[in-house]
Amino acid sequence: MIITKLKYGFLLLAAVLFHIFIVNYISFWLLAFLVMLPLVSLFITALAMRGVTAELIVKNASIQKNETLPIQLKIYNKSSFLVCRIKIKLTIRNELLQQEQNRTFFMTASHSGQTVEQVISSKYCGMLSCSIADLRIYDTLGLFSFCKKAESSYFIAVIPSVYPLMAINSVILQDIQNNAPSRIMKGNDPSELMDLHEYRDGDRLARIHWKLSDKYDQLMVKDFGDPISNDVLVLFDLNGNSNEQINGLLDAVYSISNFLLKNQIAYEMEWYDSLHEHLVHTSIAQKNDLRLAFEAMLNNTRFQKQPWVLKNCSNGYGHKPYSVVLYLCSEITSNSIDMIHKRLTRSQVNIILVSEYQSTHTDLTLIDLKNIKESMSNLVI
Repeated sequence: MIITKLKYGFLLLAAVLFHIFIVNYISFWLLAFLVMLPLVSLFITALAMRGVTAELIVKNASIQKNETLPIQLKIYNKSSFLVCRIKIKLTIRNELLQQEQNRTFFMTASHSGQTVEQVISSKYCGMLSCSIADLRIYDTLGLFSFCKKAESSYFIAVIPSVYPLMAINSVILQDIQNNAPSRIMKGNDPSELMDLHEYRDGDRLARIHWKLSDKYDQLMVKDFGDPISNDVLVLFDLNGNSNEQINGLLDAVYSISNFLLKNQIAYEMEWYDSLHEHLVHTSIAQKNDLRLAFEAMLNNTRFQKQPWVLKNCSNGYGHKPYSVVLYLCSEITSNSIDMIHKRLTRSQVNIILVSEYQSTHTDLTLIDLKNIKESMSNLVI
C-alpha cells in the first residue's frame, strides 16, 4: 500500500509540473482527473464495504492429532455492481498451549462471492480457535483501507492419539465388574471375609475368629473387604514443561480412558480447570461422555508446573473409596507421592509418570515419552 501511494504521489507531482510548464486544457483536466480519482475511489469503497461479509465454514468439530481438516473462507458482497479488494488475517490458536499462527489472504469481494479453502492440522492436542482476526477493505487504487469487524469463529478439538494397552489386573477387573468388595484393599465390611492372619499388636479384639483360634490354639484375626461405592477414578495433572510432555500425558489419559470403556468399566475422571481455578469431576460411562469431557478440558485447562489436582482435591476420599485410582502426571515429587497415598488410603493407587527421563521412585509406573507406543502396549493397570 505504501508503494501504491508513492506511485500516485509521483504521478500527481508530474501532473502538477506538467500543468505549470504547459498551461492548457489538457494539463488542467489531467491534473483534475488525478485529484478527483482517489475521492471517487474512496466514495465507491465506502458504499461497497457496508455489504461485505466474511464467513468461516468448518464441517467437523473435532479431529485427531495430525489429521487434516479443510476449512473454507468465504467473502461475499451484497452490492451487485460494487467490487472491492479484501485482506483477511485468519488466526488459529491452540487454547491449551497458548500458541497461535496467522495466515493472510487477498481476495476480491463481489456479488458472486469468492471462497478459499485451507487445510489445517495440528501435531499437538488442544482446542483450536479459528477466527477472522482482521478484515481490511481496500479501495480499487489501493490508497485507502477500512477495517471491518467480522464475527466468525469456530472451535475445533484436537483429540489425543489412542494406543493399545496390554491388560488390566484380573483380580481388580473381577471386583469392578461384579461391583463386589475389593479383595485387594482391606476395609471394614464384615459381610466380606478377605483373609485371616495371626494376632498382631494393634488388631481389634472384635475381629478375633474364636472358633479358628480354638482350633489352631492361637489367636486368629479376620481381615474384612473394603466396600466399593465407585469403581475407578482417573486423576491427572497437566504439569509438564514442554508441549511434548503435555501431549504424551494426554495420549496416556485418553488411551487408558478408551481401554476402560472397551472393557465396559464405568469410571470417574478428575482434573483441575486452571482457567476458572476449580476441580472438575465427571462420570464416564460411554464414548460421548469421554468426548465431552475432553472437549471441556482442552478448552478450559492450561498446562501448569504445579500438581493442582493433588493440592486442591479434598480429603473426602476416606468415605468414598474406589477400587482403583490412576494418577497420571509428567512430574512428581516424594511429597506428592506421600500426599496421594494419604488421601486415598482405602484405594489401590497406581501412579503413572509420563516422562522422557528415568525416575528414582520405585512405587510408580513409568511411560517413556520417547517410546510411548511401546510403553503403553506393555502397561498393565
